[in-house]
Amino acid sequence: MGAQALMRGANAAVVGILGAALYHPVFTSAILGPHEFALALTGFLLLSVWKLPAWAVVIILAAGGIVITL
Repeated sequence: MGAQALMRGANAAVVGILGAALYHPVFTSAILGPHEFALALTGFLLLSVWKLPAWAVVIILAAGGIVITL
């Protein structure tokens, strides 16, 4: 049990805390239905799979948000 194992454990704990902080106040208040979930999933895919620049994803998701509110 060395310092590297200790750091890995601390890193995992921090990731868990950040995940919980993202889920509870952000996800539960922003994702109100299937349309919002689809929009969030689309944004994730545009950023991670298709590697679009963040500014383009913001514009696309803003337009999508306007469309789903109509």
